[in-house]
Amino acid sequence: MDFDGEMLERELRELETRAQQVREELAALVVEAKSKDGLIQLTVGSQGRLHALTFDPRVKRLSVEELAERVVGMMNDALDLLQHETAAKTSAMFPDFTADPPFGGPLQ
Repeated sequence: MDFDGEMLERELRELETRAQQVREELAALVVEAKSKDGLIQLTVGSQGRLHALTFDPRVKRLSVEELAERVVGMMNDALDLLQHETAAKTSAMFPDFTADPPFGGPLQ
């Protein structure tokens, strides 16, 4: 079997280009979560950072404990969705890529 350095170099450049595309897409990834009753909405960015949290004025009806519990639950749901989206984008660009969650593994 002959070693084809040019072909290997081409494949490496293509891989580098795909990797850069994935990095850009993941950096721009944003997920939103909204409560079923529409009282709470939040937006989470690609690094799991909370970008926005808004409350409908009717949220005053909730106890402080219930409000905190719902925000935590929504944040966890948004992070799960973010993890799923990250894995989906990664596997779409690199179908042979296998890693443990949160960066790979089977999508649920």
